[in-house]
Amino acid sequence: MVSDPRCPECAGKVSSTATWCMHCGVDFPSAIDADSGRPVQDRADQQADYDESVDDGSSDATTVGFLVAVFGLVTLPFVAPPNTLVLAAVAALAAGLFAARQPSLGEAFSRGGSALAVAPLALWSLALVLPGTGQLSLGSLLGPLAYAIVVSSVARAVG
Repeated sequence: MVSDPRCPECAGKVSSTATWCMHCGVDFPSAIDADSGRPVQDRADQQADYDESVDDGSSDATTVGFLVAVFGLVTLPFVAPPNTLVLAAVAALAAGLFAARQPSLGEAFSRGGSALAVAPLALWSLALVLPGTGQLSLGSLLGPLAYAIVVSSVARAVG
């Protein structure tokens, strides 16, 4: 909860737009917030700086990229074909990096999630031509298809 602005000299209550204290008569450039001890105008400037950084999206897109990569590292091995664990990890990290490079938070969720959604399908396609991945059946493609549908739906809804 934010307290009333106070005079920096006598700590008397003053208006946030006051230029002098009616209690002690001191002139001041801005009133002081009793909670933080900072001038009231600084609080508005900090909010503007925060809003600008959120609009920029750089740090938030990086966070989304990290979350996409972690989610992929945890979930992709369950839908990846046998003997492709390293490729699944690479695909998860690539989707996270792709999400982190997006210009806004919404695009990071949407495009990063879409990249992660197609990863198991790409892994199954690669498994068809890679030696040592075992016998693949059409029924074993149901898990990756379900994963792709769910992840892409969530990515579109969030982004």
